[in-house]
Amino acid sequence: MSLPRVNDPAALTGPAARKDKSILLKIFVAALAVRWAYALAMYALMGDGGLKGVDSLTYTSVASDFANALQAGTVHGSQWFGQYVYTMPLYHWLSAVPFLVFGNTYGTVAYVLMQGIFDAGTCLAVYGIASRISARVAVAAAVVAILNPTQIVLSGLFYTDTPFIFFVALSFLAMCRWIEIPSWQNAALLGLFLGCAALIRAIIVPWSFVALALLTCYVLYRRLMLRKAATIAAAFVSLTVCIGVIVAKNVAVFGVAGLTPQSGIHLALWVVPLAKEMQDRTPYITSYNELEKRTIERFGPHPSNPFEQSRQYTIIAKEALKDIPFSAIAKSWLSGITINLVSPAVLLSPPVLQLPRPGFYNTPGNSFFDKAYNYAFHSGQPVYTWLLLIGSAGLAIMRVLQLIGIVSLARRFANWPALFLAASWYGYILLVNGPVASPKYRLPLEPLFNIWTGAGLIAIRDRRTRPEAANA
Repeated sequence: MSLPRVNDPAALTGPAARKDKSILLKIFVAALAVRWAYALAMYALMGDGGLKGVDSLTYTSVASDFANALQAGTVHGSQWFGQYVYTMPLYHWLSAVPFLVFGNTYGTVAYVLMQGIFDAGTCLAVYGIASRISARVAVAAAVVAILNPTQIVLSGLFYTDTPFIFFVALSFLAMCRWIEIPSWQNAALLGLFLGCAALIRAIIVPWSFVALALLTCYVLYRRLMLRKAATIAAAFVSLTVCIGVIVAKNVAVFGVAGLTPQSGIHLALWVVPLAKEMQDRTPYITSYNELEKRTIERFGPHPSNPFEQSRQYTIIAKEALKDIPFSAIAKSWLSGITINLVSPAVLLSPPVLQLPRPGFYNTPGNSFFDKAYNYAFHSGQPVYTWLLLIGSAGLAIMRVLQLIGIVSLARRFANWPALFLAASWYGYILLVNGPVASPKYRLPLEPLFNIWTGAGLIAIRDRRTRPEAANA
């Protein structure tokens, strides 16, 4: 990883620092203006419905109920961690604040506007990360982040994703800072940001410990003093404390040392039905209902303990997976990854999302490509089809730019550690989400996508303006 910043106190107060602060302010204001303009337009057009996706009704209801309980003074003990175990505590608290301040009437729009602030902060983090990988790329990457449709659309929806990627982006920035200066303070901040991300979505936890181990190996490889490499222990401690509190709460309340009870539901009601469909084209909803029926027949009504319910789902899912060949499972994963990478975020925008049409999982087809073709061209919605095609074409261009950017950055050996760490994050997120497909599942990848796109634009500009140097 290149280290363009110098540890010079004069640089922190000189003209360069003032210019950097001016750029950061412009990035933040521009990003916030774009996001607020979009969110307010959706609100003016559709009211609260313009700010909600498929799962938003659950999130808004949980936030409103928690805010009402706080106002009534009925929150006690473990309830401070949230009254809905499937939602992690930090998101629970963040989403309740607007309802506490503005009530149910304006709570939804206030929260979405708050998300705009978070996402503008993500754009600042993108600039910071890019400036440490390649200073020439930083502004271009920030502009791409400001105009990124995936970030804009999802910041306008009442979901967990936008605050999650804010802390993910801060975590990558903290990694860069720790590599530059392996101090206890930078390591503690890294662990804190990873912990905050985990307190919104637990999905990041396994990768977090792997990433910290990779960073430790890198610093040791560079043969820095062992004392400096040991500072990464502060990150391990910060992260462990953040997730340890949740595990302790779940042990006390449910008797299970776990972070979230979502794994069984994900495996039984998403992974298995989608793999089964890839095996013999059994419709998703058919397998879904069959697995629900099997679970109830085996174990009876769903228990009040969500971790026990997750365990029951896991048992049924593992039995069902034994009858599905590995090739079908692999194909379902590849189809999900493909859709996650190529489907445009505009499809999640409420005016588009609410167009009457069959969903992808309910679209018939004799193969994945047949199903995708029917979904694109036989949905009965020409507007939806055109938006899908235009958006997918735009994403294809972005992917080409990102490939060019990665190649241009990879020419410098100093950037390889950053690229390797990014690759580990891409591989992890795509594999964990697996066959479940939606543009929102690639949002954790977008901060780094912005940097590769910016690098691609700079590489193309360099080739056009200095062809001799580019061919050298």
